[in-house]
Amino acid sequence: MPDHAFQVSASTVAPRACAEASAVPVAALPNRALLGPIVDRQLAVCRRNGASLVVLSIGFESLAQRYGSAVETQVLHAAWNRLKNHLRGSDIAVRIGGHEFGAVLLNAAEPTAVIVDARLSAVLSQPYGIGALEVVLSARMGAAVYPQAGSTGEALAAAAVKNAAARAG
Repeated sequence: MPDHAFQVSASTVAPRACAEASAVPVAALPNRALLGPIVDRQLAVCRRNGASLVVLSIGFESLAQRYGSAVETQVLHAAWNRLKNHLRGSDIAVRIGGHEFGAVLLNAAEPTAVIVDARLSAVLSQPYGIGALEVVLSARMGAAVYPQAGSTGEALAAAAVKNAAARAG
């Protein structure tokens, strides 16, 4: 696979690529509604055991204008699968909304966050083969570690998003 983005205008997208778009809507992926209760439950465990926890924020650029919504849906599904397959079995992946995913790394601290961030950045930025296209995404990632970055799920999620924005900007 090439190391560079293969750019194609929406008018050159093969009609077959659009027709082959995943039948499962992106909205069907586990979402933000699950994140709050998951983080709150895990934070209670962390408090009891003195453990740490990492919340990752992973955002992607919109591809709909460039490639169309069918291709964007396929790429988001492929990114979701890559995310799930490159987390530890104890970690939890969620779709936060739009082009945003998140992950909760259980029993993890700063060194684990750095390793997972690097691994996910590498795997999520590899080209996605969609029909005849190779689409490259750039992910904005940020991490927040409990208890240093916050003591609630909301505070950790906000810190992770803020850190992702700081790295992108």
